[in-house]
Amino acid sequence: MTDEPTPEPFDEAEYRRRQRSRANLMGWLLAGLAFLFFFITVARMVVPK
Repeated sequence: MTDEPTPEPFDEAEYRRRQRSRANLMGWLLAGLAFLFFFITVARMVVPK
């Protein structure tokens, strides 16, 4: 028989903190991408070809 290590107790507060952190990061990245597309579109309309 092998001695299996005892699993760490599930910390729901830490899980929620990490989940919130990832959600905030994704929100910032998506907002940045939207602004980037917006400014590229505006620049293409303003600058004549």
